[in-house]
Amino acid sequence: MRIPMLILSLAVLSSTNAEEMAEVQKLMAVSKMAGVCGVMQQMGKFQSATKMPNGDAFVERFWQTEFARLGKTQAQFFKECEFSISEYEQFWQLTDQAKR
Repeated sequence: MRIPMLILSLAVLSSTNAEEMAEVQKLMAVSKMAGVCGVMQQMGKFQSATKMPNGDAFVERFWQTEFARLGKTQAQFFKECEFSISEYEQFWQLTDQAKR
């Protein structure tokens, strides 16, 4: 089932122009970042709710490691989260409008 979908996706993408491809790549990047931000937010909510022993330290270490891996400060990362979530919501609204 996955291979036919992959072939179909490649066929559709190969018939698009460069501008359309750039828009698809932007959508993919925004979606990925919005997802990462959502997961990180859920980690914080989970720790707040469960109060796991040493959980605060783990979540903090995990986030700091990710910021360093990405070469960003915490402020830069959260600013990108705000942007990505906003862009994702706009893309979502566009797809809702297109369905009507």
